[in-house]
Amino acid sequence: MPHPHMYGHVLRPEEFLRRARYDHALPAADLRRWVDRYWSVSWDLDPGEVHRAATLDEPAIHLTREWGGVRRAGADGGGTWVTGPVTRGRFDVVQTGTGGVVGIRFRLGGTRAFTRGEPVAVRDRSLPAAEWFGAEMPGSVGAGGAATATEAAPLLDDWLCALEPADAPGFEDLRKVLDVLADPSVTSVAALERRTARSARSLQRLFRHHLGVGPKRILLRARVQDAIAAIDRGDSRPLPDLAHDLGWFDQSHFIRDVRAVTGMTPSSYARRAGGDILEP
Repeated sequence: MPHPHMYGHVLRPEEFLRRARYDHALPAADLRRWVDRYWSVSWDLDPGEVHRAATLDEPAIHLTREWGGVRRAGADGGGTWVTGPVTRGRFDVVQTGTGGVVGIRFRLGGTRAFTRGEPVAVRDRSLPAAEWFGAEMPGSVGAGGAATATEAAPLLDDWLCALEPADAPGFEDLRKVLDVLADPSVTSVAALERRTARSARSLQRLFRHHLGVGPKRILLRARVQDAIAAIDRGDSRPLPDLAHDLGWFDQSHFIRDVRAVTGMTPSSYARRAGGDILEP
């Protein structure tokens, strides 16, 4: 069964787990303010078999060590990569043969505790980690070494702690705003302004500095993720009711927003339950 945190992030998580192995681990307690989790995926596909793994993610930044048959926009093949927040739809990775990934998923705004790299510089991009993050992930993480999240966690803990992370200015303010944003009843920037007593311009500056994207994008993506998670869990509500319950009051906007993020309409996605490879 998919882990609960896969719903709304991995499209068709049950299909994904038929093709790949997934593992995750928590970081050391001293790092959890900035690091959400370590994760890994490995696969061993038949000759000629191709699996397209598609994910939706809120604007989190990931640092990954990759090897084997893996291709995606901006990072074709193995290496150590930083992938920034995705704002142009879903994020697809093509898997062939054998291969794997060990990754670090930072909390929103968490990378600034470790690097001066600007999040906006990696928005919708994957870059070699050395170009943006600076510090190099331990060489023993990956193929032939610690190839799962559980195995890699102690190594990654030691490495990240040695970087002596500390809150960037404004990070605590961001955390407070994100706590408000987590309330499902907050469905617009105007509502976020009222609940945080901040202007739209102030929120925009805060989010752009720490996340690389604005609050409107995060609000939209969170609602789409909730909708996709409900569909993948087999939610029995008709799609118009689901849309209304998640804050859409116009069915055409619901269809437009889900299609913009996933490449499919809600009804098309729902019909593909148990389907095969997702097309781009």
